[in-house]
Amino acid sequence: MMNVSCYVLHVKEGYEDREASIVDQFGRLNMDFEWVLEHDKHEVTADLLQQYGYHHFDMPPEAISCAMKHIAAWERIAAGSDPGGLILEDDVLIDIRRFESVVHDCLAELQRDWDGRGCICFGDGGALFVPWTKLKKGRRLYRAEFARMGDSYWVDKQTAAQRIAWIKQNGFYQPADHLIDTIDRALGSPILWSVPTVVSQGSHTGFFNSSIQRKEQTGWLKQMEWTLKVVRRKYIYPLLGKDVRRGDFPINKGE
Repeated sequence: MMNVSCYVLHVKEGYEDREASIVDQFGRLNMDFEWVLEHDKHEVTADLLQQYGYHHFDMPPEAISCAMKHIAAWERIAAGSDPGGLILEDDVLIDIRRFESVVHDCLAELQRDWDGRGCICFGDGGALFVPWTKLKKGRRLYRAEFARMGDSYWVDKQTAAQRIAWIKQNGFYQPADHLIDTIDRALGSPILWSVPTVVSQGSHTGFFNSSIQRKEQTGWLKQMEWTLKVVRRKYIYPLLGKDVRRGDFPINKGE
């Protein structure tokens, strides 16, 4: 059993399929977790937005709620006694066989090579991968210019506290993954991608419908689109000398 604090972002009603999926997966992992249920979209009031300094009025309510759930998880980690914590969105599909060993190895490498500080992205969100041409034997963590997505990551206690302090000073105006990018760049806190990835986002692969994106494809079309995106970004781009971690070319994580 992994002795790692884990927080799963979820809504109180309406996503029972995701709830059942999380409970099943963590049961098979024999791993404890906490739900992060605060800040459902109907609970996000003008006073609450003012409290957190929200200052961009074009974000959908679902995206605002999701960002605030991430912030709530950072608050728990910053206030806790553990050195950090895992944060997962409720549509994740975990590689049960490899998850524990990869997370263990990544946290050990983080402590050894990064002084225990940083944000580790464990998922393949956005079909973003470390180029296979850049991999080094025995290494799990690779620095990147931005987080893959917000679906599955580790953040250390100090960085979580600094993110909260940054928001208190600057407010926020971006979806969760872009907010992570903005804050961690400002802090100089490393963003690291794991190899291999051990989490997929079910709402990107077609397993779940997205709770944020308004236009949905049917499941099989989304699965086909996802497969083509993975082939293009994981196998073809490296042959062309492209490294998505470095922003070698414009890329939309959600495209």
